[in-house]
Amino acid sequence: MNVNVSDLIITSLETITAFDILDGSFLFSLEELQNATVSQSQDTNEITGKQGRRLSSLKRNKAVAISGDSGLVSAGLLELQTGTKFAKDAKTKVMWNEILTIAGDSATTTYKAVGTKGAEITNLFIHNTDGTLGKKYTQAGSAGSGKFAYNPDDKTITFNAEELTAGTEIFVTYERQITGTVLSNRSDTYSEKCHLYIDAICEDTCGGQYRMQIDIPKADFDGNWEMTFGDDQTVHSFEANALAGACGTAGVYFNWTVFGLNATDVDP
Repeated sequence: MNVNVSDLIITSLETITAFDILDGSFLFSLEELQNATVSQSQDTNEITGKQGRRLSSLKRNKAVAISGDSGLVSAGLLELQTGTKFAKDAKTKVMWNEILTIAGDSATTTYKAVGTKGAEITNLFIHNTDGTLGKKYTQAGSAGSGKFAYNPDDKTITFNAEELTAGTEIFVTYERQITGTVLSNRSDTYSEKCHLYIDAICEDTCGGQYRMQIDIPKADFDGNWEMTFGDDQTVHSFEANALAGACGTAGVYFNWTVFGLNATDVDP
């Protein structure tokens, strides 16, 4: 199939896939892309003559940048942006908060609170009927005025029955020990580089369909990024700059290839 690249319409952005620069191992694939941008810039210095006439120009510092938004939060992309790896099945602590109801002179936390012995419950307040927090109580060896006791073995919080009656709601916060997948974004590690491919579907003005692939041998990912949490969808944004120093492709920012959807293989 003859490829007509004089005029192309990009009809579908497919994937962005990242591989390790050194050994080619797979890092991640962004398959739910909302958008992606490839932009090029260069500096142009004018060479002038008498009375400022423009005689020529000196072009240099060509640069290529890649950016986009993924509709899904990508663990692999986060690792590249932070320079750290997710630790699987890692033992770690998480902060937990819940509202409990006193029965008799005690209440039971849903999970076991951990921490300094005798101070496992970090905060305990009366939970008012209007949703606000009332009097704060502190943990002690035994229940008393303004104080409560906690037994982590059976997860029981004990109160002074004369001070707090059954049915009273309390708001508590405490740390739990769990096993999870953890990414620790260290202050002394930085974003990393990868071999990047951008794939899209395109067609020419006559309706012929093609596959387009932009091969970026060395993409340096920016450590500046943000995620917004709230009512709207959380989008994972990214930015990277193409580098021209990749092994075996010195001086190349990217290779732009257009080929038929059903292109046949040829001998290397």
